[in-house]
Amino acid sequence: MEILMALLYCFHQMFANLPFVSKTLTGNLDFFYALGILGTIFVIFKRKKDISLLIICALPVVIYGILQGMIIENVDMQKLMVNISKVTICISLMILVWRKVNDFKIKKFIDYVCRIYLILTPIALLLMKNDYLWRLHDTVNKYSLVRLNLFYIEPSELGFHLSFIIIILMYLIIKEKKSKTKRKYMIYMIDCFILLALSQAYGASVILFGSILIVSFVIILSKLNYKNILVGYGLIIVFTITIILLVVTKSSIYMRTVDTLNGKDNSNSYRVNVTQKFTATAVTNTDGIGVGLGNLNTDNTRKIFQSTGMTAVVAASFPYFIAEGGVFGIVYIVILISFLLINVIFKKNMLLANFLLFSFLYQIYGGYFTNPVNWIIYGIILSEWTPKQIELEDNLGIRKEIIE
Repeated sequence: MEILMALLYCFHQMFANLPFVSKTLTGNLDFFYALGILGTIFVIFKRKKDISLLIICALPVVIYGILQGMIIENVDMQKLMVNISKVTICISLMILVWRKVNDFKIKKFIDYVCRIYLILTPIALLLMKNDYLWRLHDTVNKYSLVRLNLFYIEPSELGFHLSFIIIILMYLIIKEKKSKTKRKYMIYMIDCFILLALSQAYGASVILFGSILIVSFVIILSKLNYKNILVGYGLIIVFTITIILLVVTKSSIYMRTVDTLNGKDNSNSYRVNVTQKFTATAVTNTDGIGVGLGNLNTDNTRKIFQSTGMTAVVAASFPYFIAEGGVFGIVYIVILISFLLINVIFKKNMLLANFLLFSFLYQIYGGYFTNPVNWIIYGIILSEWTPKQIELEDNLGIRKEIIE
């Protein structure tokens, strides 16, 4: 299972950048959707106990989408049905992970993913002019016109995927007792940071480091002791050195941060200001109904909200879903995050807290609501799996070595 999930994690969007693939299909050609469809079939025919979960989570979206189709004029029914189907598939994927992840060996998964990245890194560097692995002449980030995306849709998606791997590696490095294994994870971490730097994924980088720092200091403050205080000082030192290096080298992250604070970064300004404006306008102008699930990125909608400054729809998960779903979208997100937060608080674990905080912050002004990776993370948080399972993995490995 672990090697299959690792391959999917690294290559599930690989068909999206092919030159002969229509742009309208880009977001739908995802291998995780195929796994989600299998999950739906599995839930319906093999796990009848989980049908109620699927109904509770997906039926409100289906019913609301149908009501929107009946109420809203000029709604694109095809886009609406595709969006409902994608949300339902993502929910099925979440339930599948929720129920089947208990025996998942995360160390094996990380090993496979990071080895794939180690192989892809030199290949990508040798093929820097390849417009499949790289985004050439980027129009968004003026400080870095060439950005790495590997087999993902775009550089920001590479940064998004790397962030979860870095969060897991950080946890494993802290918890690992064997120095040899710890060194291996550090090599993996260095490679991931190299890929993150090559992607120039601004949002993912900032939110990743912010999430790690917030969760770390919350844990330190909740349990003040000599060891945690030393860790706190260590984090402050590392953070300070990182900031100094970014300033001295005038990295694109530093320069974009300065421009963003001064209102000169057109991309971030549009992503924050215009997204807020058209989301609020979409909710108020439709009396809280929304423009229709899957209907924000249509010519008709863009014409209606052109006065808000909206020229193109950006990838912004929560605002996107709220603009399309109205008040229903807000309530759905609040309930979803509340359930996840309750599980994280109950389990009291740094890894799961980082998962949730990064996923939540990233989706405020980035990502896609129907990105299967987020729903897989939700499934892990909701499942009975806890990071203590990693210790069980180690114990099983030791037993196998003794038997052999």
